Amino acid sequence: MPVRREGKREEKTLLNRLEKYGENHLLFLHDFQVHYSNNMSEKDLRICKNRQKMAGGFRTAEGRGMYCRIMSVIGTVKRRGLNIFQSIADILTDTPVII
Repeated sequence: MPVRREGKREEKTLLNRLEKYGENHLLFLHDFQVHYSNNMSEKDLRICKNRQKMAGGFRTAEGRGMYCRIMSVIGTVKRRGLNIFQSIADILTDTPVII
């Protein structure tokens, strides 16, 4: 049974990507600071996507940008194990949160 052209194109694309990003492909095996999956990123994006679907989503691009920046700060603070409310209070008083 002959291989379809689309299959060959997909294989070629994968090989090109592996050649270009080969040193990063299995980086988590060499650098234990690198997480082996992208689940954290997907979870962060899912929160924004659900908010976008609720009640018509965001009214303006500016509002969407503010929401994403705020959620980014909260996510970073949570991952570092810091107190969210204290960190937000520090941000509002121009005190460094993450040193």
